[in-house]
Amino acid sequence: MTPVIATVTMVAITVLLAAVLATAMLGVSGTVGPGPPTTSVEFTYLSSGAEYEVVATVVGGETITTENTGNLSLVAETGQSVNVSRSRFPLTGGDDVILGEDNPIDPGTTVRLVWEGPDGQSAVIRSGRTPY
Repeated sequence: MTPVIATVTMVAITVLLAAVLATAMLGVSGTVGPGPPTTSVEFTYLSSGAEYEVVATVVGGETITTENTGNLSLVAETGQSVNVSRSRFPLTGGDDVILGEDNPIDPGTTVRLVWEGPDGQSAVIRSGRTPY
């Protein structure tokens, strides 16, 4: 091994070690909280005339609890939404959330079940589109 290759290798190892130590010491790796629960959800579209009610039903996976969820909403791209009251938690297999009971959803509208964590992170657990 030539002295130049040895020096470059030594510098690369030093930089890598410094980056790992800085990450550990500054706690950068701990800033990302846990993601959404791995919950399986199915959407059912109930016809209400020419419009729809959307039923999001938990069919399995991890339970949605007050410990792993700050807010849970079923949201249509047209603006209708319903927030799940935390008093309904835990949500487990068979539990559902209904959107459009009072204000039905138009055909072809994208609907999302949006999870927000206790620390403010958010994710879409499931999305779908009402039939045309």
